[in-house]
Amino acid sequence: MGEEFLSKIKGNNATFVIHSDAGACAAAAVMGNIAVRSQEEGSYFCLSDDFIPMVDDFASKEFDANTAPDQIDVNFKNDWIEYLKNTGFPANSLEYKDCCTPEENTMRFLNVCRRIPAMKPRMVHESRELSIPNEYRLDYEKLMVLIKTGDNLNPYLSRDILKKKNPDKNDLLLNSWGIQHLHFRTEGTDQLLFCVIAESDVFVIQALPHNEEYLWVNTQLVEILHRNWPKLILRAKHNGLDPEDIQSAKRHSLRRYNANFLVTVSDGTVYLPLAVGTMASGDSMEDWVNCKKIFSELEHYQNIVVQNALAIRTALNMPASQKLVVRIAFDNRVCCLYEPTRATRIGGFTSTHSA
Repeated sequence: MGEEFLSKIKGNNATFVIHSDAGACAAAAVMGNIAVRSQEEGSYFCLSDDFIPMVDDFASKEFDANTAPDQIDVNFKNDWIEYLKNTGFPANSLEYKDCCTPEENTMRFLNVCRRIPAMKPRMVHESRELSIPNEYRLDYEKLMVLIKTGDNLNPYLSRDILKKKNPDKNDLLLNSWGIQHLHFRTEGTDQLLFCVIAESDVFVIQALPHNEEYLWVNTQLVEILHRNWPKLILRAKHNGLDPEDIQSAKRHSLRRYNANFLVTVSDGTVYLPLAVGTMASGDSMEDWVNCKKIFSELEHYQNIVVQNALAIRTALNMPASQKLVVRIAFDNRVCCLYEPTRATRIGGFTSTHSA
């Protein structure tokens, strides 16, 4: 796979490239892995009867419920856009870009949500290989306290997050392998701490010099995960592909072009990209799949509302002369339906799943 080819497709947001001696077999393995993961994880949204927002806040005088009574006023895609503009982006110190499509803005939102861990207590697990330089031992201990108590880790994350004010920039290591890097001090350090930050746990891998050659494609990070927490990366393990040795310089070149590659660890185990991988655009494949889910599910929920308009009218005791208005409210991935002219939540659709 030559650099001329990679340079031509770099930036394509609908292309996924993986380099392997196995050729098409590796591509098929990755696509199969992505399909299985997507099915296991299910829908992006959870339509809930329990999530009850302050619906009075959503009630708006802009609706004239007596206009065009034969129509239904429902546009869940627009509701999602308004959520991103008013809640999702501001919560992450970002602004909605009107020059971008709703899908592009959604990708930005999904990216920053992965890059910035939620502030919640997590258990710390240290690898057997972990070696912290004496200079940063106290800093490391303070950092672990922050993790265990659920404090804000943003000052210790990539410089893009706070100093460069570019939190939606793609982190290729995170997109490819699901590995975060932390600085020992808020001003930045010459050593970086590599870890996987999960929902309730942090798996501390190793500290490595910031200026180490080929640092961002160092397969020792994968090796340590394999030795210490094989179940954590089990979904990326593939038994049908032969081991192959891709040199550091080649891995570096591939990563630079947003191309993916297999990793073979010391015992011959072969891993696909641990975090599904990177699109040729540099975006996360996981985010790309979730973006597709989001708009598919919004369309599905909207169709369900249209099909059940009569039942909703009856439940709301709404006269036939009045237009039915239905909106969707979001609390991250949890959502609910409501009627804004009456500030009334609409339930009974929690068993509905998108096809």
